[in-house]
Amino acid sequence: MENVTNISSEEELLGLRNEGKISEAEYQDLLTAMRKPSSNGGEEAAPEIEKAKSKRKLGKIAFVLMLAGILLPVIPFFAIELLSGPNTRAAIGPFFFLGAAFEIAAFVTGVLSWPDVYGKASVLTTSILAVLSVLLIVLIA
Repeated sequence: MENVTNISSEEELLGLRNEGKISEAEYQDLLTAMRKPSSNGGEEAAPEIEKAKSKRKLGKIAFVLMLAGILLPVIPFFAIELLSGPNTRAAIGPFFFLGAAFEIAAFVTGVLSWPDVYGKASVLTTSILAVLSVLLIVLIA
C-alpha cells in the first residue's frame, strides 16, 4: 500500500515540476524526503504503552500481596486457635511476621506502581495498617 502511495505521490510531484509550480531543486529535495523511511511517532508510543501495562501488573501484584498480608496471617491463627484446646494459646508471632513481610512487599511494589489505582490502594492500605499496628503496640505496652 505504501508503494502505491509513494508512486502516486511521485507522479504528482513530477506533474508539479512539469507544470512549473516547483523548481528542479525543490523536486529533488521532496523526492528524497519521500523516499526516505519516516520515523513514525508510533514507535515511541509503544514503550509508553508497555510501561503502563507493567505499572498495572505491578499494581495488581501489590494489591494481591496486600490482601495476602491481611488474610494469610489471620486465617491460620484463628484456625489454630479454634483447633487447640481451651487452655492453650496460639502463638501470634510467626503469623504477625508473615503478615508484616507481605505488607512490606505490597508497600514496595505499590510505590513502584504508584500511577496505577491498585498501587495507590495498596500503599495507602499498608500505610494505614502500619499506623494501626503501631497504635496497637503503644496501647498494649
